[in-house]
Amino acid sequence: MSHPHSRASAASTASTASGRSGSPSKGTETGKSAAEQPAASEHAPIQAEANHVLPSEGVDAPLRQRMRPLTVRPEEAGQKLLQFLLRRFDGRVPGSALLRAIRTGQVRVDGGRKKPFFRLSAGQEVRVPPLDVPRSDAAASSDERDAPASDAATPGLDILFENDGCVAVRKPAGLCSHAGTRHRDSVADRLRVMYAGAAFVPVLTHRLDKDTSGILLAAKTYAELRRLNELFATRGVRKTYLAWVDGVWPHEEPLLMEDELARLDLADGATDRRKTRRAAEGDAGKPARAEARPLLRKRSATLLLVRLLTGRTHQIRAQLSLRGYPVISDAVYGRKVRGVPMLLHALCLRLPEGALFAEPDWTGPFALPGKLAASLRAELAPMGPPSEGMPPSKSTART
Repeated sequence: MSHPHSRASAASTASTASGRSGSPSKGTETGKSAAEQPAASEHAPIQAEANHVLPSEGVDAPLRQRMRPLTVRPEEAGQKLLQFLLRRFDGRVPGSALLRAIRTGQVRVDGGRKKPFFRLSAGQEVRVPPLDVPRSDAAASSDERDAPASDAATPGLDILFENDGCVAVRKPAGLCSHAGTRHRDSVADRLRVMYAGAAFVPVLTHRLDKDTSGILLAAKTYAELRRLNELFATRGVRKTYLAWVDGVWPHEEPLLMEDELARLDLADGATDRRKTRRAAEGDAGKPARAEARPLLRKRSATLLLVRLLTGRTHQIRAQLSLRGYPVISDAVYGRKVRGVPMLLHALCLRLPEGALFAEPDWTGPFALPGKLAASLRAELAPMGPPSEGMPPSKSTART
């Protein structure tokens, strides 16, 4: 059955509250700064073994003896040399210092010199000498972002599914995917605390807006991170959302929404220090496509099932608002409703090997009826989750 088409202009917002911290594939997390050396020294010698910073050995010892080995674990295989060291040092050494050490031959892989972008294999031995890092550089590295809170102070996450390669969590509305200048708590930081000491701390493979709830997927190995990133980039993951919108949706059949969206900078009139997207003029925009299907109608609200066909910033919120039906309690594209979170939820992620499904925890008049939830699960996730994981019906909160 062919779908009716709708084309119009839109304005969408990429809030600084979403707290981007770089592409997951870059993997440059930061952590607590190393202990300072005596004040009499102008530089701070830093040496690595596993995830720890060790004191420097005697300067008269041969360089080979002073270099401590870091063995590449299976979960870390495939990373570039610089990327591997950035993760192992966890922000205690500036990337510029590590890059300089690699290019000058101080870092050795199986005894030989390698370039920064050399990809490592499991079992290889990386030797790093004590690094004389100027205090100003070390301080700048440690101050790039606050260290995540301690285990006791950090709330847990609701784990929907976990196997050897990935972990899926239920993100609550109001929690950022990544921390930023205005928001210190995030899913990424909580994962870093929950999996402290893991061979590869889980890295998010996609994002959700701060006020959007639902499923977030993180990779537990570098190989899985590359695989999932490729799947998301090539639209190999089918993403389906639920959205309560303001107004009675006029269409009975699924509607294919198509728009060209371009970014509107702060200087062009955005408010509340946010960047927005607007209708593109000419060829300046990027295509945005999504399919919306009505599920329930109330006197002044409609529950829609929305399937993303592209992945633009705030795409669903922008496209629905454009058509006069903003997501309920969306303060950017509609109006904030006191006491009601934004009613947009990432319901299902369908991968080639299985599907992840998580009902929203909406209450009151916006609660998802049980029969409708069961029908949607059967439709969207008939094969269930990937193998070797916890079933969604037995999700647990890991703290």
